[in-house]
Amino acid sequence: MKKHSVLKAAALAAAAYTVSLRGRTKHPDLEILRRYRFAHRGYHDKPVVPENSLPAFRRAFGAELDVHLMKDGTLAVIHDSSLLRTAGADVQIEDLTREELENYRLEGTDERIPLFDEVLALFENTTPLIIELKAANGNHFALSKAVCERLDSYKGVFCIESFD
Repeated sequence: MKKHSVLKAAALAAAAYTVSLRGRTKHPDLEILRRYRFAHRGYHDKPVVPENSLPAFRRAFGAELDVHLMKDGTLAVIHDSSLLRTAGADVQIEDLTREELENYRLEGTDERIPLFDEVLALFENTTPLIIELKAANGNHFALSKAVCERLDSYKGVFCIESFD
């Protein structure tokens, strides 16, 4: 009897999880998002145009981007928390300030890591964005709050997602 209850609970949990993954599939703004092909990390062309650079975002007709919260509250756009792969530095983006961020360049080019505000300015009133929140070190709430506060005044279509 106990085994049957455990199996039933597991089946219900799996069904609930599957339904939750579907999200808001009937939301009217999803039709707007479906009209675009989104450039993941911008429309980059290595080694000339690095991923997540302003030139990569300027070339995109819709973009997916990753946002991190730095230690001074600044929002930066880069995929990985570690800058090792993209900027050749063994440092975490969350440990930097806006001023310190100026010292890092993307993939051996002169391009720097953009701020969230800079990328938003490129897309405002134009094409939609898919914004992925990249939480680290338990900053889920602070990151979500900072991004939502910034998007309160943004004039454009966007979708926020996170794997956390």
